[in-house]
Amino acid sequence: MARDVNASLELEINSLESHGLINLFEVETQQEINATPADYAYWAEYNSTISYFVPETTTPQDYSPFPIGRSEIETDDGSKIPSLRLNIGAVSQEITAYIENNDALRRHRVRAVTVAANELACASACLVDTFFIDGATIDHDKEIAVFELTSKGNTANVSVPLRRMRRDYCYKRYNASDCRASSGPASLILPPLSDSQCRRTKDACASKGNVINFGGFPGIGTARIVRF
Repeated sequence: MARDVNASLELEINSLESHGLINLFEVETQQEINATPADYAYWAEYNSTISYFVPETTTPQDYSPFPIGRSEIETDDGSKIPSLRLNIGAVSQEITAYIENNDALRRHRVRAVTVAANELACASACLVDTFFIDGATIDHDKEIAVFELTSKGNTANVSVPLRRMRRDYCYKRYNASDCRASSGPASLILPPLSDSQCRRTKDACASKGNVINFGGFPGIGTARIVRF
């Protein structure tokens, strides 16, 4: 007979392995309107309560177990803003009604926190990804709600230059005077007109032998684990 692995034992296993990662979520359930303060729910993708901190603060916070999960952050060649999917299970009629009556929580903030199981005592030893809900779909048969998360600019239909949103995106116009891709080593290999487009990523720049003129800043981290 298989042995049941309870929450405390599973947490201890993760702690011993030192690399067990736990996903925590701060979900804005009510936005700040005039004198009404914003309200937040704190959930853990786990089967017991996790004691950690409010994201980017040293304020203790309990994250309740909840049937919630996240996808990997979706990125591409630099032409789109990164996005994320959030899945919530066991969706009842009350939750469905709340989602439908509140415009699918569109523009509400979600902060996804990833922390190692053996670092729960350190408020800064985590990764925090901040997104905003752009919409939701509900599978009534499976009782699952799927939220599409993206940038604040996207949810408000505001165009923001990608250079301000993505540090790995080159702002230069391909083959312009400041790009000079055609003058690099790649021009000795490829015919001048055979490579008329650039994806504006560092890899694309490298394929043209023009990394020295790359206009992004991939070496400057924006998300990292820092202990202090």
